[in-house]
Amino acid sequence: MKPLCRLELGVSLVEMMVGLAIVGILATLALPAMQNMIAESRVSAQADQLVAILNQARATAIKERRVETVCPAADANTAAACTGNAGDWSSGILISDATGVLHRAQVGQGLVLTSAATAASFRGTIGSAQAAVSWTICSPGVRQQQVDVSLVGRVSKRINAGVCQ
Repeated sequence: MKPLCRLELGVSLVEMMVGLAIVGILATLALPAMQNMIAESRVSAQADQLVAILNQARATAIKERRVETVCPAADANTAAACTGNAGDWSSGILISDATGVLHRAQVGQGLVLTSAATAASFRGTIGSAQAAVSWTICSPGVRQQQVDVSLVGRVSKRINAGVCQ
């Protein structure tokens, strides 16, 4: 009768170190791409939030048959009125009407939301906009995204070729 062979299970220390080295190299190569993907995702999420806010204001204007205004706020948490400043919308966004503020929204940290307009207003008849408005959403090193409101009130989003600085 032969003695039973002893099976050795597991990996040696050398094999484990080689495996860890390969995983480390792959992680080092993937990290920059992952960071860029996360930054682009944040910009896209902010653009989607702005589209939702604008569509909500338009729908409310039609439903309530009154003018609804989307405007920048000095502070999205506490502002009682629009700032009236064109340019930087990064402090927050308000939806308001003649009765006051209906909805508040914050802009993601590290993102820049800009527009030449001081507000976007939707009429209560068919939801048309009082003026065409565009916003640009940026984060350093990421492609710009743009949200537009046409004169008929249609809200659209697109990705621009330009990269934010």
